[in-house]
Amino acid sequence: PSRVFGLDGDPDTGIESRPELPLVRLVNDHEAVFPAKHKKDLHIAVLPDSLRLALYNFILVCAARRARGQTAVHNSMLVHVTRFVDVQHQVAEKLQNLVDSIRRRITMGEGDRHPTLESELERIWREDFEPTSEDVQDCSPDENLIKVTWSEVSKELGEAAARIEVKEINGHATDALDYVAHRQGFNVVAVGGDKLSRGLTLEGLSVSYFLRASQMYDTLMQMGRWFGYRPGYLDLCRLFTTEDLRRWYRHIALAEVELRREFDRMKEAGLTPRRYGLRIRQHPGGLLVTAMNKMSHSQTQRLSYAGQLVQTAHFSTSAEVTSSNKRAVERFLSLLGQRKKVPRAWLWTDVSADRIVDDLLADYSVAAETWRFQRPEMIEFIRRQNSKGQLANWTVALVDTANGSSFAIADCDVGLAERSPESGTWEDDAIPAIYQTRNANIQSPDHQALDLAEMVLDQSLLDHLLAKRIDEHGDCLFDADESDLLRRCLEEKVTLQDIAERLTKHRKITRSPGVNTSGSRFNGLVVRNLRPSSNGLLLIYPIVPKEREWPLNREPFMGLAFSFPSSHTAMAVEYRVNRVWQDAFQDSDYANDDE
Repeated sequence: PSRVFGLDGDPDTGIESRPELPLVRLVNDHEAVFPAKHKKDLHIAVLPDSLRLALYNFILVCAARRARGQTAVHNSMLVHVTRFVDVQHQVAEKLQNLVDSIRRRITMGEGDRHPTLESELERIWREDFEPTSEDVQDCSPDENLIKVTWSEVSKELGEAAARIEVKEINGHATDALDYVAHRQGFNVVAVGGDKLSRGLTLEGLSVSYFLRASQMYDTLMQMGRWFGYRPGYLDLCRLFTTEDLRRWYRHIALAEVELRREFDRMKEAGLTPRRYGLRIRQHPGGLLVTAMNKMSHSQTQRLSYAGQLVQTAHFSTSAEVTSSNKRAVERFLSLLGQRKKVPRAWLWTDVSADRIVDDLLADYSVAAETWRFQRPEMIEFIRRQNSKGQLANWTVALVDTANGSSFAIADCDVGLAERSPESGTWEDDAIPAIYQTRNANIQSPDHQALDLAEMVLDQSLLDHLLAKRIDEHGDCLFDADESDLLRRCLEEKVTLQDIAERLTKHRKITRSPGVNTSGSRFNGLVVRNLRPSSNGLLLIYPIVPKEREWPLNREPFMGLAFSFPSSHTAMAVEYRVNRVWQDAFQDSDYANDDE
């Protein structure tokens, strides 16, 4: 659909906008004839002018293709306005009457009638077809799109109209689309409903008159019979439809491009949907991905990097990749300037967003299996938020694990973090191609609070926190009791780290069924909500597999965990996600089992 309707793009996911082909013609005169909610006894007194215009377009298409030398070819027009067979029958009859009238006017002349049919067709050709053909050739070049003149087209009108047959295609009609029997070409106007739009192949489909709305992506995609390649006559094709359907298909185009990219990533990772978190963008206006009974194993979630913890949880065990990532991290740290040692970490503060993006993410290799850590999307998100004055000041923490083996990097000595492999992924002495950490987690929520230790709550920061919203128009991130707690902390002049600990205890008492804080002073979500929207935190973990043989001559894995502050300016998008995504998207804000 993106080829026909274009798409709006999404800077946060790195999907660029695409212009639509100039083939869509909006219909706005149909409601009086084909009401959205009608029954099978609907009486059709007269066809809307837009359907008459669509038929004129089809005649011009047939004639123009003949003028281009495309004579022994099939040409089809689809008319889909209702699911009721009785109404389809009336439409087919009236179209047949109109075709018969057109034939008579072409062969027998017009008399004193004005405007004449030929003059009307000429006007449509000059005002629509000629400029549209030029525009299509500019945006989708095709050497087979031969330019023909009105003089050449007009000579073929009689033969084109004479070959047109109106067929009623549904479960009750006896008509059939027998293209094989018409070896010299078949010009057919096919009127039908679901059987026509979803089940049959329409050879040489060039004009579609499509009003039948569906509330489901998959049905609309099945009905979208005009998305294929039309060699030699793409510029002649026309789609007559409503503005609603145009918008819906444009949205589906974005969802489709995004889903195809997810499939590519899944294939690259060598995974199946049983092990890969898939998502498909939902429509804000009520379109469904598919019927509800087909989505019983999926769930709707609002997704954004804002307020999220995003970490690398899968690592290539290739010596080349581990060495490359170690060099990338060491080079990055060496550019950050002055550092300081705090318990459990080395810290660099006031790091710019450009440093994070250009000097680390650009060089760091992410395993395809870590499907939540999408580097292009993350880079776009950071840059987009940075342009709003957010994520401007970063703290980088090189985590020092007290009991780990000593490791030196960028003139810093730290203890290596040991992380157990996910159960069933590393069972023997053979090193797997991918090292997957247990629960897809490398961090501890306590580390997420490292940058809050020296931030003292003042009035300006309190105002900022109380202004944070769940989304652009939603409620405050902090409920009434939590807001009162924040106001009391202002009087005590305590740090955000102290406040995070108090809020974690408060939530453990009031929300214990939904929050896991065992083993941690801090709940990660609380920490990210407290962090100013201008600040980001990057945790770097040098990691070795726990209780597994890891060659001494191999570099450790360089794990990254991005702790993004909450922000209602970051647009959250609703997705329908599968079970794998749901499980992985459960809050990772618990203590790592290996801490």
